[in-house]
Amino acid sequence: MENGRSPVIIDNTNIHAWEMKPYVIMALENGYEVTFREPETQWKFNVQKLARRNTHQVPREKIQRMKEQYEHGVTIETVLQSEQPRRDVGNCSGPNAALSTGAYSNSHPAFSNRRAYDTHTNQRYYNRRGKNIS
Repeated sequence: MENGRSPVIIDNTNIHAWEMKPYVIMALENGYEVTFREPETQWKFNVQKLARRNTHQVPREKIQRMKEQYEHGVTIETVLQSEQPRRDVGNCSGPNAALSTGAYSNSHPAFSNRRAYDTHTNQRYYNRRGKNIS
C-alpha cells in the first residue's frame, strides 16, 4: 500500500470486524477505497463441503464455530468501531495492542485527510467532526 499498488486484495479468514481493522486503517492511511467481498460460491457456508475442500486441515468443528461467529454485512464504520475482545485485562502487549485499546479512532490522522467510501452501504465516510473525508 505504501508503494501505491492497486488493487490490494486481502485474502484472509476474517471472521470478526475487529480482525479487518488493521487492513482498513492501512487502506485509509494510504488513500485506498475499501470494498468488502465474500466468496460467491453456493457452498460458502456449507460446513461439510468447506471441511472437505480446505487445504489447511481445519477440523469441521472449528469451521462450524467460525461460521456461527462470522459477522455479515461489515462496513468501514463497523470495522473502525469494532474492538478485539479482551481475554486478559492485564495483557495489553503485542502487535494489536494499540487496536484493542482503542488507540485508533475517528480522530486518527488517517481520517482527517484521506478518501473513504463504503461500497457496502454506498455512503461516504465522515470523521467524528462531521467533515466529509472522501
